[in-house]
Amino acid sequence: MSARLPPLLIVAALVLTSCAKDEVQAYRVPKEIADPSLTAPASAGSASSGTSDLVWSAPDHWVEKPGSGMRRSSFTLTDADGATADLSIISFPGDVGGLTANINRWRGQISLPPLSEVDAEATIEHIDTPTFHVDFVDYLGTANDVPTRIVGAILHHGDQSVFFKLMGPASLVEAETANFRAFIQTIAPVTP
Repeated sequence: MSARLPPLLIVAALVLTSCAKDEVQAYRVPKEIADPSLTAPASAGSASSGTSDLVWSAPDHWVEKPGSGMRRSSFTLTDADGATADLSIISFPGDVGGLTANINRWRGQISLPPLSEVDAEATIEHIDTPTFHVDFVDYLGTANDVPTRIVGAILHHGDQSVFFKLMGPASLVEAETANFRAFIQTIAPVTP
């Protein structure tokens, strides 16, 4: 019995000392401010891409939506029949697995098989804009058994890979491809 007494005395002492007068305490904690490049809507014609800022000029009939999650910005394009296409602008640090892996992800979204690095390179159009080298692709496949097209552009800015992907009904994306190409030509770094 004497071996059980010291632990019981320690427990009793802890219980008695913890029974001090209870006081309600209030604390002020500053509201957490989210990273604006992840959640805040981009201002018209610009978006933050991680640590690097970019600006662009989009056609008036493209409807800009706020960025959310990984998206820095988005646009909705609508045709006369009400069909819509989505333009997403996403950036990641580094090369995110390389060019072939990224365009194969896009191809998979429209039920196209992956390509080898050599075959993928053959589908890439290299474009030099006034400020960037851009890798441009144009793929036609299906999504939900509907003809679907992706036109996409990938550029590198600082330590970021920035992805511009227009995806939607094949006829709408085809009709907007010239506007998409013109849009890509306007992308530039923000000047201080």
